[in-house]
Amino acid sequence: MIKKISILSFFGLMILFTNTALSQIQFNGSIDIGVRVGGENSSFVKNSIESEYRYTHFRIPQVNLFIFAPINDTFFFEARLQTDTWGTGELKDPYFTLANITWADPKNDYSIKAGRFISPVGFYSNKTLLLDRSFHDLPLSYSYFVNISDQRGYWPLAGEGGSYTSNDVGLTSIYFGGYATGGLFEWDITEDKTNLKIGITSVASASDKNYTNLANGALLARFTIKPDIKWHIGFTATHGSFMREGNVNNAFRPFNPLERYRQSIIGTDVKYGLGYWQITAEAIYSYWYVPVFGDESFQTVGASNTFQEENFSNLGTNIDFRFEPTSLPGSYLALRLDYLNFIGSGKGESTYLNNEWDKDIGRISAAFGYKLARNVELKITLSDQTPFDSSFYTFRSTVSAFF
Repeated sequence: MIKKISILSFFGLMILFTNTALSQIQFNGSIDIGVRVGGENSSFVKNSIESEYRYTHFRIPQVNLFIFAPINDTFFFEARLQTDTWGTGELKDPYFTLANITWADPKNDYSIKAGRFISPVGFYSNKTLLLDRSFHDLPLSYSYFVNISDQRGYWPLAGEGGSYTSNDVGLTSIYFGGYATGGLFEWDITEDKTNLKIGITSVASASDKNYTNLANGALLARFTIKPDIKWHIGFTATHGSFMREGNVNNAFRPFNPLERYRQSIIGTDVKYGLGYWQITAEAIYSYWYVPVFGDESFQTVGASNTFQEENFSNLGTNIDFRFEPTSLPGSYLALRLDYLNFIGSGKGESTYLNNEWDKDIGRISAAFGYKLARNVELKITLSDQTPFDSSFYTFRSTVSAFF
C-alpha cells in the first residue's frame, strides 16, 4: 500500500509543481508475454530461469510504463516504471528503474543527465527491452552471477544458489538491468560519427543497487566511432567501489574500509552490418580487488581483524550473427557464441583459496524473430551452456509489444 501511495504522490507532485501542461507529457508502454522452460539445474543466477519455475509455464515477465515530460526548451524529465519477474518468477510491485532530469540545449552538441539513467558501460546495457535485442538473454558478462558478493567480497557460494532479491547471490560483471545512478555528460563530437559519454555514479558497474550506504563512487566512460554506415566501434572503461555495508560485515568495518574494494572494467565492441547480415562482437575484462569470505566467516590475517585480500579477473567474450532472410520479410535468424573465462588469483594472500575462483562457462544460443506488426514481435530462443548436457538449457517464446 505504501508503494502505491508513493507512486501516486510522485505523479501528483509532478503535475502540481511543473508548469508543463498535462497534454505535453508523453506516455508509452511495453509488455512481454510468453512461455518458457529450463533444465533441471536452472537458477536465475546461472541461466536466468528460477529453479521453482523451470517447468513449462505461461508468464508475463515484464510490463513497463515510460514517461517523458518536457519542462522547458532545454530541460526534460524521463522515467520508467517497471514490474518484472527478475529473480522470483513472480511479478513484483511496480518500481522506478529510470528517473532523471536532462539538460539538452538544441543549440549545443552535448547534454547532461542527473538521476537514474541508462548506463553507457558495454554495448548491451542500452538493450534494456526485449524488443531491442535479438536474444532473450544478455551475454554472460551481463547475466551470469560470479562468486563475488557486494557484502562478502569473494565467496565461493555467491554464484552457486539462493534466490535473487532475497539472498546474497553475488554480482554480474555488468549489472543486467542496464542502469546507473549519478550524473552523465554526453558529447556528440561529430554528428553521427563520434560520441563520448562520461559519468560519475554512486557505485561500480557490477552493482544492481540504486543507492550506496558507504562513501562509494565510480567513474565510467564510453567512446563510440561510426566510420560509415556499416561499422560501429565502441570502447568502455570504468573504475569504482562496489561493496555495501550489511549485517555480515559491519563489525569489521572499523578495521577494513569497505570502500577500498573496487572493480575496474575495460571493454571493446564492434558491430558490422552488410546487406542482410549483421555481426556483433564484444570483449569485457573485469578486475576485482576483494576481501575473502570462507564458508562461514571472513578470512583474516593471523589473529587480527584485517581481511585477507585478493585480486581476481574475468574475461567475457561473445559474438552474435544475425541474418534477415529475404524470403520472409520482417524475420531474422541469430546465433550467439558466448564464453566467460575466470583468471586465477593475483596476490596469493589467502590461505583459503585455490587457483580457481570460479568455473569457466560457455553458452550457445539460437534465436528466431518475426515482426507480427510494426511494434509487435515474436521471439523464440533456445540455449544451452556448460556442461552442455541439457541441465541448464532454456527455451523461451515471447511476444513483445510497444505502444
